[in-house]
Amino acid sequence: MIELELKKHELNPTNLGKNNWNFRSPLKPIKEIMDTCVAAIVIGLERHHSYIGYEKEHSENSKELIHKYSSSPWIQIEAGMAYQSDLPILILKDKKVYSEGILDPQISDSFVFEFELEKLQKTLTPELKELILSWVKHINEINMKSNYRMGGNPKP
Repeated sequence: MIELELKKHELNPTNLGKNNWNFRSPLKPIKEIMDTCVAAIVIGLERHHSYIGYEKEHSENSKELIHKYSSSPWIQIEAGMAYQSDLPILILKDKKVYSEGILDPQISDSFVFEFELEKLQKTLTPELKELILSWVKHINEINMKSNYRMGGNPKP
């Protein structure tokens, strides 16, 4: 659904996929793809479910976590790479995924939009569509400024 919405705005979503993966140098293909991008989306989806676990175990701040849903650690790395490349970042997070790192609205530099995956199976919410539209406008503004600085004509 998100991919279709991006294509409506003439964006070409790209991801690493299985064909570009390199087990000897896993960051290289990510950087190569990111170097061709004008923006990045981080989507925090469930990858791991812990029925019970402990945060800061054996400390006075120990906390028992029941049904902790975590996303892939790779999105933290990819978000950091996008940030270092000065790409506009859109952060989306399934509500049940634990808020940490880039997915934590308390510490993230960017707005973290939370959604319920089950509700996005058939259509995007009006709020998410509006957020994507706002992000696309931001990307276009950045590209226009960049083209002016380089002496080119801005893309419409």
